[in-house]
Amino acid sequence: MTGCCARHGQEEFFGEKTAAGDARKYRRKGPDPMARSLARRAAASGGAEGASVLEIGGGVGQVALELLKAGAASAEVVELLPDYEPFVQELASEAGVGGRMSFRTADLVADPTAAAAVDLVVMNKVVCCTPDGVALAGVAASLARRGLVLSFPRQVWWARAGLGTVNLYLWLRRRRFRVFVHSQAAIEGAVEAHGLARVSEKNGPLFRIAAFERV
Repeated sequence: MTGCCARHGQEEFFGEKTAAGDARKYRRKGPDPMARSLARRAAASGGAEGASVLEIGGGVGQVALELLKAGAASAEVVELLPDYEPFVQELASEAGVGGRMSFRTADLVADPTAAAAVDLVVMNKVVCCTPDGVALAGVAASLARRGLVLSFPRQVWWARAGLGTVNLYLWLRRRRFRVFVHSQAAIEGAVEAHGLARVSEKNGPLFRIAAFERV
């Protein structure tokens, strides 16, 4: 299925097959280490209890699910592709939080009003999946009443080389989709322009996690 909001070939790389695989993996192993780290850092921004959560580009909603289990009042996953919706709802139901989880298909760069402001916004490896990654980080910050946590590729040669290899493969396969290593300064500047300040950071081999709180 091609989503109404995938403007940059995301449907070539993601979709129902990827969503089904991600859901199977979550059922077997739970959230991946990056999702767990994002959830912990988001919960640290005043606590998850009673919070409203938005996971942008959340796939099957790993981070949102962890925050709901930690006591968040509600969570919404916003995705470019509708293929993820049944898997989000199934996993939420299985976790006993189905009544507190919702799903929306939208492109927040094209229409920032498609989602309402919430307490906590999370984005797990999303800004690298669009040329609009910096703008998307700014939109996410504008929707965060309390805190924002996101992960994105580091500006190191091995990350650029690895993602460059992925892009070469996609080019050879005549795909439109590309991955991006956006400037850390540009991403964090876009977030801080909306009144948030960085409160923690962590660099992994390929990805950086940064947490921001409203000042």
